[in-house]
Amino acid sequence: MRRASYIHIYYSIFIKIYTDMTKKRKLNSKNPKYRDKSADNSPKIKKRVKMCDATIRSYGGVDTGRTAEVYAVFYED
Repeated sequence: MRRASYIHIYYSIFIKIYTDMTKKRKLNSKNPKYRDKSADNSPKIKKRVKMCDATIRSYGGVDTGRTAEVYAVFYED
């Protein structure tokens, strides 16, 4: 909770001033951007080949006009 103080300016006009900074929180994220790079045990990618552009269809099977790239990923043994 932030601490605030109010300053009386004119009749019923008040200004709220925050007196402390926000709390620093421990980063507890599962986002890969914040993970340590040295502890990466994932398999190494040998090559990545674009196979085709697949059409994206809506719920009823109607073509939306957009495509998604499909890749084949080869890993090292």
